[in-house]
Amino acid sequence: MRIVTRLASPPEYRKLAPWFKAAGQAEPTLADMVLLAETEGELCGALRVVMAGVIRLDSVIARDDEVLATLLQQLGRWIGREACWAVASPDALPVYLAAGFVEQATEPDTLVNEATTQARVLLQRPAPVDAEPTEAIALAASGALPNASE
Repeated sequence: MRIVTRLASPPEYRKLAPWFKAAGQAEPTLADMVLLAETEGELCGALRVVMAGVIRLDSVIARDDEVLATLLQQLGRWIGREACWAVASPDALPVYLAAGFVEQATEPDTLVNEATTQARVLLQRPAPVDAEPTEAIALAASGALPNASE
């Protein structure tokens, strides 16, 4: 089955909230970006990126490693030249590393503390130099400009 990803619209956030909550994840807010994965019209994964302050991949729901890998790969398409942090399960580490994340152990302090207390791994997706500017991605997604990457 083909996995299709798309950005959730803010009106969908309320509908997604129970799904995130049932998975033990933080519910999306209007300050977040939510990327969805679907197969044959059925939701099979989602990730929530907190866009305030440090850009952080905060909540991830994925049916399996294939869905997780697809979401992580597509994440770069939507955050452009921004670095992104994640606190992940050691079991998921290979999938994150394959998607371009690197282990990080020194900053930011709040995430280091969180990773340590939860026995998780702190990761960062470095900002690729050749990525499309984040502002251009946002404008294209809003319909204000044609998408330069198409």
